[in-house]
Amino acid sequence: MFAFNHWIDVLEANALHFPQRAALHFLPDGVEVGETLTFAQLHEESRSLAAALQARYRPGERVLLMLPSSLDYVRTFCACLYAGLIAVPLFPPPSRKPRHLDRVRNVVVDAQPALILAPVEHCEALRELVDNRVDVLTVHDLGTPPAGHWQRPSIDAATVAFLQYTSGSTGTPKGVEVRQRNLIANVELMRQAYGFDEHGAMVNWLPLYHDMGLIGGVLAPLYSGMPCYLMASQTFVNAPSTWLQALSRYRATASFAPNFAYALCNRVVSDSLIAQLDLSAWQHAINGAEPIHPGTLDAFAQRFAACGLNPLAISPGYGQAEATLCVSATPADALPVVLRLDKQVLETGRVALASGDAPAVEFVACGYPQAHHSIAIANPDTFERCAADRIGEVWLQGPSNAEAYWQNPEASRIAFQAQIVGEPGHYLRSGDLGFMHQGQVVICGRLKDLLILNGRNLYPHDIEFAITDSEPGIRTGRIAAFSEMDPVLGREKLVIVAEPQRKFVDPIHHPALFASMQNAVREAADCGIDQIVLVQAGTIPMTTSGKIARQGARTQLAAGTLSIIAQSGATAAAPTERLEVTQLREQPDLAACHQWLAQTLLELNPYLTVNSELSLIGLGLDSIGLADFAARLQRDLGWELDTQSLFGEQNLGHWAQALLIYLGTPAPFVNPAPEADRSHSQQSFAQRRLWFLHHLNPQDTQHNLVLHLTLHGALDTQALSRRLDALVDRHSVLRTVYHDGVDGPQQRVVPASAVQLIVQNNLQDCLAREHATPVDLQHGPLLRAHLISQGERHDLLLTVHHIAFDGRSAQLLLAELAADTSPQRPPQYLDFARWEAAHWTPQRIAAQQDFWREHLADVPQTLALGGNGAAPGQHRLDFSLPQSRCDALAGLAREQGMTLFMLLLACYQLVLKQLGGQQRFLLGTDVSGRPLAAHNEVIGFFVNQLTLRCEVEGESSLGKFFQQVRELAQHAYAHQDLPFDLVVAALAPARRPGHAPLFQVKLNYQPSRSAPTLIAGAQLHSLEVAQAPGDFHLVLDLVHGSHGIDATLKYRGEHFDQARALRLQHLWTRLLDEAGERLSESLPALGAQLDTWDQAFQRESQQTQASAGRSQLLHAKRRSLTL
Repeated sequence: MFAFNHWIDVLEANALHFPQRAALHFLPDGVEVGETLTFAQLHEESRSLAAALQARYRPGERVLLMLPSSLDYVRTFCACLYAGLIAVPLFPPPSRKPRHLDRVRNVVVDAQPALILAPVEHCEALRELVDNRVDVLTVHDLGTPPAGHWQRPSIDAATVAFLQYTSGSTGTPKGVEVRQRNLIANVELMRQAYGFDEHGAMVNWLPLYHDMGLIGGVLAPLYSGMPCYLMASQTFVNAPSTWLQALSRYRATASFAPNFAYALCNRVVSDSLIAQLDLSAWQHAINGAEPIHPGTLDAFAQRFAACGLNPLAISPGYGQAEATLCVSATPADALPVVLRLDKQVLETGRVALASGDAPAVEFVACGYPQAHHSIAIANPDTFERCAADRIGEVWLQGPSNAEAYWQNPEASRIAFQAQIVGEPGHYLRSGDLGFMHQGQVVICGRLKDLLILNGRNLYPHDIEFAITDSEPGIRTGRIAAFSEMDPVLGREKLVIVAEPQRKFVDPIHHPALFASMQNAVREAADCGIDQIVLVQAGTIPMTTSGKIARQGARTQLAAGTLSIIAQSGATAAAPTERLEVTQLREQPDLAACHQWLAQTLLELNPYLTVNSELSLIGLGLDSIGLADFAARLQRDLGWELDTQSLFGEQNLGHWAQALLIYLGTPAPFVNPAPEADRSHSQQSFAQRRLWFLHHLNPQDTQHNLVLHLTLHGALDTQALSRRLDALVDRHSVLRTVYHDGVDGPQQRVVPASAVQLIVQNNLQDCLAREHATPVDLQHGPLLRAHLISQGERHDLLLTVHHIAFDGRSAQLLLAELAADTSPQRPPQYLDFARWEAAHWTPQRIAAQQDFWREHLADVPQTLALGGNGAAPGQHRLDFSLPQSRCDALAGLAREQGMTLFMLLLACYQLVLKQLGGQQRFLLGTDVSGRPLAAHNEVIGFFVNQLTLRCEVEGESSLGKFFQQVRELAQHAYAHQDLPFDLVVAALAPARRPGHAPLFQVKLNYQPSRSAPTLIAGAQLHSLEVAQAPGDFHLVLDLVHGSHGIDATLKYRGEHFDQARALRLQHLWTRLLDEAGERLSESLPALGAQLDTWDQAFQRESQQTQASAGRSQLLHAKRRSLTL
């Protein structure tokens, strides 16, 4: 099958056919060549060492190689092959600490070596370790007898070439017997997969005790006649850029590295160095040996494209020590395949591509199995072949597979002799979970590392990546995530062991680190960390291949042998005397509210470290814990909270204050009267505002909401009509009319009638007509429906007045149109209007109004925007922020202790000040206005407007300005429930036509929600909700989906203009890009920088316009000449 039977044949052939060709170069500093070996020299010097070994040891005895990466290592390894000895690559212990020496001791016990070769500085400690029962020598001690003394050993393809020890995450090392035929098969596999030959070059910094460093980085190029440039791994660790400099300098075509190395270069290699590199020769940037992060691949390709890196060079692969090394490879002419898998489906052990904005997890395909090799996906419990959409254990077949572990027949039988039920042949069980996608293998995680939390399958590397990506205070690649059953909790608990960066070892940083890690894991995996353990650098155990030994960390934590710096959630709180609900209600105060909430949290999880300054997520609650917490509040106190609100940044102190306020409120309206008695009520505060504006101009359409649904497929119009009718029947607000009564503005529910679904021919005409036709609030209908169909495309237009509808209502409407059956009838909007009237007593209104009078005092209620009024009417500008930028901004926001919205708001304020010159002003933003959980399923107008105080003045730094914005926003959000009209009434601003009271500029931010995909037999392709900006002069709407933020800047031409809109977009996005690097700059200095950017942008815009004008003029002249 292969040209060679064993490795001696390979080395002899190379020395014979190209003796003077360089085989190996060693780079002591990572750049300059210090020593070179030709193929002839390697052959000669290895045989000399082999002769020395043969004089002392018998064929088949084991030799532990504990040498640093160097040409000596390669000589010695090849000498073992020439001598018929079995080499055992092993890393030198980094210290004499027991945990480092235990690894060596375990291998010595298992391999029973005759010789250990090590640097002189390690020899004494190793002799003590083996009690002088094994020879411990340096390479120099062996001497250099003439190569002619070497005697050819009796070996063949079945002879064991070396032992490759692997512990994976199981703790006990096992020696894989890599036979000569396995080694030949695997390097031949790589030669074919990557096209290795004498015209290329390899750069290798990986340690040579690592299978990818030895086999991929040295033996594969030697086999292929390709020169290898070798550097010590410590050189790369000290200066990662040396790897890329060597690739550039020596025009290398190939290099292997784990994912973390590419991520490290993304972060630390400077732009100035990139400008000096030339990576255009690099054809195979092979990424393997650990889970591959999709974001790392993309970032590396983009960052180093500037120095010639071809994106086709990015080559994910998959390897196994038990399969010698390489299992699969990505072809050189193919880009990496990144799969977005539905997160909820994945947690059930199945695979489905995610659609739209559905929660998703990304995985990288790791290439195809090569010739003579195959991959199967099997159920690890039943040994049956898995269906195509199931995740199972990856099983391997082929000549690269080893056949046994050294002296371990039972483990060998389990791993190497697996059989699929009903199929012939044996397979190697990899211990990895994965699936096949269009012929490529996709690895999801390790079988033994799989976390099953709350019935969900989670992968530890996803959690570890999430922490690494979001928290710079934790060392990259030094995190271990694992789970264990906790008898107190009665479930598996998630434990994180992590090594903090040196500057974060101080206890002052630990609370922030704990909170940041909790937030990161909640966002990535929707689970809380039950226990966080910070340990000293170098404490977390690693496998021989440099991977985190998660089970080793688990074992050491249980044994108490980790060097712990700090912990969170390590011990359960001692029971305390419970503050009863009756006591709380009789004498409520802030301290009692805080005590009761803390005790409730500890009943849910006694390991929580309750800190009033942390959010509930920061304390470690996940979505299930928050739902449980909300249920306790409702059960014990009747206090209904929207669970989503508990996910926010508000700390426990905030919720104690909110509970104190709640205890003085009337009970929520939970038992509505029969439907016949609920046909009439006062309008809500929000409705009264729109009713008042409608009274001023009944023909005004600025509060028309036009929902434009684009559908594709076989639409069942009768089913659609039935669902529209059911929608109006279930939600009485859609059949409510409005009038003035003796007690003020009233609303009355009328009997349901069929919704007229009117078929139209022209979409644009229909859109224009719906925007221009008022909704009759006094007589109805409140909902109008039009359908325009052209073949398989259908445009459904639903027009409703804002008085009966808001953003959350749109999501409810879509859900009900998609449902085959009507869910249980929800509470009605009239119930909310009655609850609100009872809730807002005169005393409570007065107290809240006092706050707003003080909070907004001395701030102008108009904001100068400086528009020229040249183009009256409504205008818009659409742009977007990619998710990569949003991720960076979210990280910066966490560092500054603020939400992403607060960061966006702060930069928006700075740009508005730059454009108009005003230092103090008010901005508005929309808040949900749904104070009780029961209101979440109600269609209606709940949205409240929140007024934000803005002060862009003084000499403080940008970082301090961010803190100021956070504090002012938190004050406002703590009082967000007071209806906006009552805030306006308290401040009594002067009214002006065309000017909204208090503020005329808004910033709205909302995360997009997942939408149903099928409505009445047709696929929902898109949903747009159009509304005029009304009396607001400028509104920036931000919708954050899975691909980033979609931004829409709406403005009235009387007060703003297109040129300023473009300037605002440019300055705001530029400032967001650079804010993290300018935290120490003063506001005046930052203002000067904004001015510089603004002037440059205006000059560029003018030049572009002038160039366009000249082109038009030239075109007109040419046209006139041809007439």
